[in-house]
Amino acid sequence: MLDRAVLRRLHRLTEHETLTLTMYVATDQNRPSHRKRGYVVQAEAMLKELRALHHDNGNLATACETALGLIDQLEPRGRTALVVVHPEAEVAEVHAIQVDIAPSVHWRRGAFLRPVVEALDEYERFAVVLTGKKRARIFTVYLGEIVEQTDLLSATGTKTRTTGTDQWWSQARFQRHHDREVALHAKRVVDALFDLSLRMPFDRLIVAGPTEAAGQVARLLPRRVHGKLVKTINVAVTATPQEVLERVLEVQEEMEREQEQELVAGLLSELHGGGKAVSGLDAVVGALAQGRVWKLFYVKGAEASGWECRGCGAFSVAHREDCPMCGEPLERVGRFVDRLSQAVLDMGGQVEMVDGPAADSLRELDSIAALLRY
Repeated sequence: MLDRAVLRRLHRLTEHETLTLTMYVATDQNRPSHRKRGYVVQAEAMLKELRALHHDNGNLATACETALGLIDQLEPRGRTALVVVHPEAEVAEVHAIQVDIAPSVHWRRGAFLRPVVEALDEYERFAVVLTGKKRARIFTVYLGEIVEQTDLLSATGTKTRTTGTDQWWSQARFQRHHDREVALHAKRVVDALFDLSLRMPFDRLIVAGPTEAAGQVARLLPRRVHGKLVKTINVAVTATPQEVLERVLEVQEEMEREQEQELVAGLLSELHGGGKAVSGLDAVVGALAQGRVWKLFYVKGAEASGWECRGCGAFSVAHREDCPMCGEPLERVGRFVDRLSQAVLDMGGQVEMVDGPAADSLRELDSIAALLRY
């Protein structure tokens, strides 16, 4: 799993005077454009654009060849692949990331790890309690990966039906005994979850299982843990980790869409109130030229045409032969929105790619907008 220890190691190994190639490639096989090795075509295009900006650079050519070899041999296991190559330090690694990160390529001192560090900060760790009346399993889910932490089995008996004149009395006694055992099992589950929260703090909690058992555990949660509960869902206790993960990702997707709607609503408020926001490609590029973009918003899959100066790095939406800033030639950028996202990250800003209802609202603003610093 790609974690902070891996990132620290990559940063340390590539912190040299010579430059490092870092590339983020979209590999999600749920998207048709990434199937049939479409991610290789994507990587080739990004590397070709990068080499066009750095003519006759032997180190870059070597790094690009190595990176393309890594992507060519890749078996996609995540939604994004992180490639880091530093020929002189003999670093050539590819890591699967289970979240979407905007495709981009970077040739700079030290591996460009800001996007994945921001993902680690932004994505919350979920705990999932999958419980029945006898058995309970506790999972953690982080960055799209699931780990089973605990599997509890309690000695809870089954309801028993007796015969004879004392049938009613015996049945009631067995029922009370069964209910006590179920309650004790639920308490064991809550204790195990509380222990997990101390050992491995989590941000959100989902309680899953048959409705009655899940509801009982949810009611017994202490206040500190109950405040993290986001949903109770019906899942079979025998579900595979992958089945549990799919249900959790559905909940996360719902939460993400809701958060995106809130963020875009705040953006629209700033725009309509004449605040610190701009919309449309021209306005965003203008604000970026002034170093004012704090948070860039764009619709997932948005495409645009643009140009970049080979000399000073200025962007232009309108086609010109030469840069109005320094007079150097302008070159066409094929993945212009991705290049703008990269520039915002380089300046210490943030990037928010939106989908669903939030994307519908943003499409009315030419699919791209930005909150400004001042």
